[in-house]
Amino acid sequence: MLTRLLRRFWNDDRAAIAMETIIITPVLAWTFVGSFIFFDAFRTYNSSIKATYAVADILSRQTNTVFDSDIDGMAQIFEHLVRNNGDARLRATQIFYNGNTDTYCVDWSYATNGEAQLFTANLVDIEELLPTMAHAERVILVQTFIPYQPVFSTGLDFLTFSNFTVTRPRFAGQVPFNGAVNCSGGTTS
Repeated sequence: MLTRLLRRFWNDDRAAIAMETIIITPVLAWTFVGSFIFFDAFRTYNSSIKATYAVADILSRQTNTVFDSDIDGMAQIFEHLVRNNGDARLRATQIFYNGNTDTYCVDWSYATNGEAQLFTANLVDIEELLPTMAHAERVILVQTFIPYQPVFSTGLDFLTFSNFTVTRPRFAGQVPFNGAVNCSGGTTS
């Protein structure tokens, strides 16, 4: 009797679709939300790279003296391009290379939104990331840091996307910055 009831229960498939729906619906919902989060993270990262290149390109084309307010404005443009709510950070630095002594020197550096400026002593940490440079050449380094907090918790934690872009000044040997001390010893203003 008991075996016959168990066999009948096992073979009964009248509610199979309802049970499959109950089992699969949470999986489908998590997959949908997860794909949205990962796509949004990818979009944020991709747009931050493009915006960093745009800021670096703007800076590399400067022939007039650049002021703090100019870089603050570029940081606002960066935040607008990446659709950020004001907590993105940007650091622009001009680096000089002395080929005779094989050393790098910071001509000037300016950072926004609480990011630390870059100093010559800190260049040791990023020297391997810098391109091969000719003697007495200068490059503009633009670094951006954009925090990303997923809307839902799907396994992707809080991230900070950081970008590192190096470009050469396009129309002059250097980009003059207000009050900067260049590595030759004089001030650029």
